[in-house]
Amino acid sequence: MNKNILILINLTLLNFCYGQSTNLKGEIKDFTTGEPLPYATIEIFNLKTGTIADKNGIFHFEITPKNLSEDTICFSYVGYETTKMSIEDFIQSSGIIELNDMPVMLGEITVIPKKYSTIIAGIKDNEPSSPQYANLFGANKGNFIENKQKKKGWIKSVSYYIHTDGNPTTPFRVRVYDIDENKLPGKDILNKNVVVSASKPGWFAVDLSEYNIPFPGEGVFVMMEWINSGDKYYFEKDVTLKGKNGQTEIVKKKYYGQSLGTVSKKGGVVLWGNNLGKEWIPYDFNYKGQYPNAMINLEIIYEKD
Repeated sequence: MNKNILILINLTLLNFCYGQSTNLKGEIKDFTTGEPLPYATIEIFNLKTGTIADKNGIFHFEITPKNLSEDTICFSYVGYETTKMSIEDFIQSSGIIELNDMPVMLGEITVIPKKYSTIIAGIKDNEPSSPQYANLFGANKGNFIENKQKKKGWIKSVSYYIHTDGNPTTPFRVRVYDIDENKLPGKDILNKNVVVSASKPGWFAVDLSEYNIPFPGEGVFVMMEWINSGDKYYFEKDVTLKGKNGQTEIVKKKYYGQSLGTVSKKGGVVLWGNNLGKEWIPYDFNYKGQYPNAMINLEIIYEKD
């Protein structure tokens, strides 16, 4: 049975004119139960911006539209169909948006055979060389993890290395994507909202065995998604920058949430990321043949031959 989400929008318009700001506010709820739906995503790709609802399903953000009839707002929630409309239509609508369950074709049921093996795919280092920060919530950052066995397996768990910088206990969302035709992160393979929180820095494992997630032969992208958990999770770091005159200066820069540990490895680009409303980008910093890798790994189950 399909389940609907009711999005009640309280829209405050400061000014519709080009170049003027518009403040959008809303509350996202489950249509059937009336319960808030935490961490739903709202994006405006033309403006390269967006926001994520908080744990109570409430969101608000300010935009400066380029064209009310062409700028498109996308409302999405993992496991549901995305709804899109122009800002103009959104303003003129009743403010009620319903998202339907995304039909999912059930694959084969995973029955662990008596003889099976597990491997760890990805980064296994015990110490990070540097942290990977998020400038704001809504960022996705993580690795492409290759299936070196070249045969189908199942994802048992995913582990992230949480750096000591920032706020290690900030909740985050686990994301697993397949590979699209452009070799970029594509559709969600983990078709559930899995929001977790580490208790301390270091390796943090998340059990995914109940979700029957395949590990295809071409591999997967595994990401940490920083979600909106409140102002208390912002922090500042001293950053050394070089000015136009060639002189360096130390400035304070604001970041959000926890930091993901990274290491440098040979083998080409592995680390990818994006921010709300923006495209996926590769972290292709090549230093003496080594590239940054997020400290993420998967525990994979394979049936023994």
